[in-house]
Amino acid sequence: MGEEANSMDKRINSSQEADVRKGPWTMEEDLILINYIANHGEGVWNSLAKSAGLNRTGKSCRLRWLNYLRPDVRRGNITPEEQLLIMELHSRWGNRWSKIARQLPGRTDNEIKNFWRTRIQKKTKQGESFDQYGQN
Repeated sequence: MGEEANSMDKRINSSQEADVRKGPWTMEEDLILINYIANHGEGVWNSLAKSAGLNRTGKSCRLRWLNYLRPDVRRGNITPEEQLLIMELHSRWGNRWSKIARQLPGRTDNEIKNFWRTRIQKKTKQGESFDQYGQN
């Protein structure tokens, strides 16, 4: 009986997962998430996703909020000063992206990691000098 109940739970979970929306977020979903957090605050992300009426996973809602929708997230190109600081902190701390991000207000660990991997890491592996203004 235990195995039968366990397989029933798995079927219920997989049918629930089929209802979860994947892919790009819509503007409507963004607004729902922003308004829900404005009224209720951040919380347990799985519960928040259901309570807000979003057919998204809690992880998807958390990442969308933290990396794109938070009011204090700074958008736009990383400045030459930020580039130098990232290089200095990476030489000191390695791939500790969250720790580095705390030194750059408004920048996310994900944004810094992506910047490092697409702009700096390739050049250092190829033995090129890094021009802070991108004019290499």
